[in-house]
Amino acid sequence: MRRNDKARMERLISRHPDAVFTDGAMHRRDQVLVPVEHSDRAREFRADVVEGVEPYPEIGVHLLRLRSSAQVDVPEFAAQLREQGIRATPNHLLRGEPTYAGGPFGAPTLCGPVPAPVANGEGRRVTVAILDTGITPHPWFTSTGWWSGVTPEQLDPIAADSDYDLDAQSGHGTFVAGVVLQKAPNAQLWIDRVLDDIGVCDELGLLHSLDRIQRREKATGTKVDVVNLSLGGYAHHDEPSPLVAESLRRFGSHTVIATAAGNNASDRPFWPAALKDCVAVGAKATFSDRGWWVDASAPGVDVAGPFAQRRPDGEIDLGFARWSGTSFASPYVAGAIAHLANDKDITAREAAEILLNTANPDADPDFGVEIG
Repeated sequence: MRRNDKARMERLISRHPDAVFTDGAMHRRDQVLVPVEHSDRAREFRADVVEGVEPYPEIGVHLLRLRSSAQVDVPEFAAQLREQGIRATPNHLLRGEPTYAGGPFGAPTLCGPVPAPVANGEGRRVTVAILDTGITPHPWFTSTGWWSGVTPEQLDPIAADSDYDLDAQSGHGTFVAGVVLQKAPNAQLWIDRVLDDIGVCDELGLLHSLDRIQRREKATGTKVDVVNLSLGGYAHHDEPSPLVAESLRRFGSHTVIATAAGNNASDRPFWPAALKDCVAVGAKATFSDRGWWVDASAPGVDVAGPFAQRRPDGEIDLGFARWSGTSFASPYVAGAIAHLANDKDITAREAAEILLNTANPDADPDFGVEIG
């Protein structure tokens, strides 16, 4: 498949003009994230280059804004802070796109109707959180019991100017949710919109999204069983964000984090998938990332599911499509874990251990356990 990477990068920069791309990783210019308790030390370390601090006490993070005139090498500055024992990270940009992240590989292709998953309401209630572009009122969803919990902020507005050759991702969250339900029709879905319509968020936005799910857990008394992250990116110096790692650990052992492994046919660790607390999911395809850190592989080529697209007259078509990428392998595994937990009345962690310990002896070790 031919891809105009230059045009794709130009489109991203036009939407995120402060994006900086170096060493195969991307971050926001002149921004460093540190824990609240390390903020003072970080400012004092190089007070001459710190212009100001934006506090986000609700997630325990401060954003350091550096003086643009100082022309600071942000990844190197963060590395210097880490040498001082400060858990610092550039404000990485994360994407759900082919050339950089775990999202779709190529454009979706519209197709005919796909049989709707049918819930029977039996077994243990299992909750799956999907952090993505949001969701649409597709008929697959509106008749479920969980749809009433979807708020306007969690809806995907479906951009009118989506150009999927340039990696637009309107409808991505709808598709991901559909893949989960095909495997686990009884699952209760929690939706959080974190990616924009071209499939981009920054690390700060992901931390807020994870915090919203954790606050919802506390407010409802419901523990999320599975979190699906069909997004990610490479990190400068291959140093994963300690802040994202800490936020994911707050879910505890009850929750399984399923994550897309990336679509660059690379063995470079892809984050957050490569974190040991995550289940990194590749696709059974040549485009999939691979390596020691990939835990499982699942179908990711021409996956069929619900799709939303805005017509030229402004109305939204709620139909179906086929799409490829580790973005859709990840919710396949998330759904398989949720289904087993629901069916066997076991925890999601126990379900994941069962699936991941049924290795095919002939499987490629770089792609983990084959599921599906």
